[in-house]
Amino acid sequence: MKKVVIFFSCWYAFTCHAQTNDSASRLAASYFKEVETASRDQHIWKEQVYGPMMFVDPVTRQTYANMPDSAGILKPDGPIFSGVLPNDVLIANTSIHWEGKLWSVMLWPLPTDRDERVNLMEHESFHRIQEKMGLPGRSPTADDLSTMYGRIYFLLELRALKAALGKPVNKRAFDLTNALRFREKRRELFPATFPNERILEMNEGLAEYTGVILGRPKDNILQHLFYQVDTAGNRKSFIRSSAYITGPVYGYLLFQKDPRWTLKVDSDSDFPALVAKYYHITLPRQQANEPVAALEKKYNGESIIRSEKLKEEKRLQIANDYTDLFNHKPVLTITLVKVLVEFNPNTLFDLGEYGTVYPTADVKDTWGELTVNSTGMLMKDWKVITLPAGEALTENGRIVEGPGWKITLKDNWRLVKVDGTHYRLVDGNR
Repeated sequence: MKKVVIFFSCWYAFTCHAQTNDSASRLAASYFKEVETASRDQHIWKEQVYGPMMFVDPVTRQTYANMPDSAGILKPDGPIFSGVLPNDVLIANTSIHWEGKLWSVMLWPLPTDRDERVNLMEHESFHRIQEKMGLPGRSPTADDLSTMYGRIYFLLELRALKAALGKPVNKRAFDLTNALRFREKRRELFPATFPNERILEMNEGLAEYTGVILGRPKDNILQHLFYQVDTAGNRKSFIRSSAYITGPVYGYLLFQKDPRWTLKVDSDSDFPALVAKYYHITLPRQQANEPVAALEKKYNGESIIRSEKLKEEKRLQIANDYTDLFNHKPVLTITLVKVLVEFNPNTLFDLGEYGTVYPTADVKDTWGELTVNSTGMLMKDWKVITLPAGEALTENGRIVEGPGWKITLKDNWRLVKVDGTHYRLVDGNR
């Protein structure tokens, strides 16, 4: 099964790697205690949120877990278990089946900030239990949010939601209705890709809501949500990260009406219908003679539109550059088989019919491991990766390098040149 995971960069990695195993074990034990305490007596999901969990150093593969594995690789280490994870186990911030258990996995070291750390652990804990609750881990890209008007109406929706959050629960109907009108406008403009927003919200949106509602102090949640809305315009991309904002915001609005609203959702649920139900409002449908322009002024629309028009000029130039790079110059194409991808969801770039550009990423598959650190890679439908080849590729044993990326091939895999501008990987056993 193809698996999508999120990569969280850690600026403090050097400090944490320098720790002794003993101090790291004690720190890991304290983190397990934090998330166990935060998950205790939770009433938002039917399944137990806290469960098998491990922290894995991506460099050394040193692993700290809250329980043993069936093969005895993880040995008792004080109140926890530790060991070196085998090389054939793919690691990332995700959930994995390994040695008889479904584990929540996080890359070590974890964030130093307590709220960010517990938020992350609860987020990944949701991914471990979501399949049991009928909430599949589907992660498409909402490509409409790469366009100027898609971003404008998304940011206006967030402003209206913030206005609603700032009012008493019984005074929110006006702003919530307006938020849904901005959302409906996106549906009208982009009928083909707009449904992916809902799919993302029922996956990453619910995961991030779980992280916020269980991982953060109750009296700090509103401030956190306001900050997410206020800084949303600074994000380079929403096509994969939008649900990280709307999930917690809509979720908290519903939480204040019914803390157990999540117990009634399924994979077909959507936030407009839930808001309409719990706040007793009518879902808006745009009329030809009823433009949303008049509403834009209520939520500082002029500044949003001005800013997004400037960004659009830059976006179009970047799109032209990427199109030239991946379609008119030498490339290496790789067919994906059983892929695991780590990436930053805030930087993805939609290239329309060609796919999605990932400026940085770590990819693991049956052919080996790929690290992209600058030029970017193009991925189409989670089936094919395209990498720029530049003037020539460098081969050194099992290492293949190109402009801004490096591949470590597994045994029997090799690079072949198809023609003057096209390379691919082949399995020598076939």
